Amino acid sequence: MTINSAPNEDNYARIQLSSPACPFLSEGWCAIQKKLGEEYLSVMCSAYPRVMNVVDDVLQRSLDLSCPEAARLVLLDPNPIEFDEEEGPARDPRLGHLSILSTALDASNGKSDKPYRHFREIRGFVIWLLQYRNYPLWKRLAILGAFCDQLQEMAATGRGAETPDVLQAYREGMGGNVFGEALNTHSPRPAAQLELVLELIVGRISSDFTAPRLLDCYRKFMQAMEWTTESSMDDIGRRYAAACSQYYEPFMSRHDYILEHYLVSYVHRTLFPLGAQQSSRSLSVPYIAKTIGEQCLVMMVHYAIIQTLLIGLAAWHKQQFGAEHAILVIQSYTKAFEHSPSFPERAVKIVGDKGLKTCASLAILIRN
Repeated sequence: MTINSAPNEDNYARIQLSSPACPFLSEGWCAIQKKLGEEYLSVMCSAYPRVMNVVDDVLQRSLDLSCPEAARLVLLDPNPIEFDEEEGPARDPRLGHLSILSTALDASNGKSDKPYRHFREIRGFVIWLLQYRNYPLWKRLAILGAFCDQLQEMAATGRGAETPDVLQAYREGMGGNVFGEALNTHSPRPAAQLELVLELIVGRISSDFTAPRLLDCYRKFMQAMEWTTESSMDDIGRRYAAACSQYYEPFMSRHDYILEHYLVSYVHRTLFPLGAQQSSRSLSVPYIAKTIGEQCLVMMVHYAIIQTLLIGLAAWHKQQFGAEHAILVIQSYTKAFEHSPSFPERAVKIVGDKGLKTCASLAILIRN
């Protein structure tokens, strides 16, 4: 343990880790809490799995899905996620790391190139879109990609004031099924999808420690796909497509809300798609956001990898594939990928090197 140069009650010292496991774990339990009590926990440990954001000085609370119990609570309710906007309890002085957004820092006053002034309307629309169950989830996500591309282009050209009109046009287009018909021309490309997703997965697990639970999911995926050095991508793609139709889709047709909830939770806890302007958070995404397009690209990559691993686990478990397997994949994925400081930038580079530079172009990753 190293004591900080200017220690205080909430920032006294740092623990130097010699392995991925916390040195204070004893037989799977926290020795600090067991011996001294909860008040002696570090700020990070006392706050986890809560995620705290401040928007215009209003505290917004979410849950980190890397916690198994949080994942179960958030993902298994078939009803759309609702948000409690009532007055909450008094602020705990030990809130943990905070991401901060102010709608006053907007392109209109020269302090930002993003339409922060319309943040609430934008995020409200995004959540509404993701919960619009008249469309299959992949179509909702593809429409969101097109919306973020347009929002990015408007931000780059100083047209943020047009945001309310664009939001209204998208809502009307959804009701008139304008987008749904256009998306019917997209065809699944399982071999190309798998090749890109595998590169994203390997780029992460080969660069840093990855917990055994996620590695076990990946191993089962590879074995279920019969993926060997002699395999051709076309053969693997056919096996992947068969597993999707035989085992994944029958389950997901009844539990589509699981991935919907994952996306809505992600949007809420990351201040998507504009991102925080300030953050003291060091182990969660997306620190300080870059562009709207990159925010969307990273979220779509997360969705694509989770979906791919779920299909692999469905192929492994066959008719026994169930909600507990979906929770395992999402929880272990969130811990490994969303907590990686380097993965977002690496993911943007990988998809960019493939020529996929817009969110709409990533339909190849999400269409099965």
